[in-house]
Amino acid sequence: MTSILTIMSANPQQKTTHSKTILTLTSVGMVVFAIVLPLFLILFNTSYITNSEWLYDYGWWRNDISYKTGITVDQLNSGADQIKEYFNNDEEFLDLRVRFESTEVSLYREREILHMVDVKALMQGVFNVSLWSGIFLAILLTTGFFVLKRNIFTALNKSLKWSAIGTGTFILIFGGIALINFGWLFTQFHFLSFANDLWMLDPRRDYLIIMFPQQFFFEASLFIALLTIIDYMLIAIAIHFANKRLL
Repeated sequence: MTSILTIMSANPQQKTTHSKTILTLTSVGMVVFAIVLPLFLILFNTSYITNSEWLYDYGWWRNDISYKTGITVDQLNSGADQIKEYFNNDEEFLDLRVRFESTEVSLYREREILHMVDVKALMQGVFNVSLWSGIFLAILLTTGFFVLKRNIFTALNKSLKWSAIGTGTFILIFGGIALINFGWLFTQFHFLSFANDLWMLDPRRDYLIIMFPQQFFFEASLFIALLTIIDYMLIAIAIHFANKRLL
């Protein structure tokens, strides 16, 4: 009789401990999701933007690059394709060749080529972190579905809200600074991202900076921010409809 009472009294305690463990793990998972989601979205959108033809077409038109360089839009697009391919291959150096004044030439000089080595390392880091953070989020969501069942949507809604508030605040601050002084922000990004001064190029004769002026990167950053906001809206809508279907 005593042993039965002991077992009966232990069961509620075990259930309470189990519930507390699940609650703690859920809270940790929600915080991690809220932090990793914007990292994934921003880097994924950066990867998408970098590999998108429309961004380069827009950049040539917006900054009148064909007129400034004397290179046709077709040849500029060829150069952009070579850059995109370079970011995704194993070549150490970029030999960007275009037809210029009826002659095929290597457009970039040594300093520009060496800087592109650093840019490639940075971009491949962006691609890799985007991929692995996406895989991590998929694993986290799958685990959450198995553990929380339908309650996963309540947790996702709260986590998404925290994440959206944090990301929105960051975008507002970043956007505000960019609107006030993007040149300063652009310079600080280069100081933080590169261990050398190869990025300090001459806008009068270095084609890399003529093709991709600060305005190009400013507007690319705006596109990334806009896509990230749209992503949050789509995720919120998807969670809402998925939750309704299970009610």
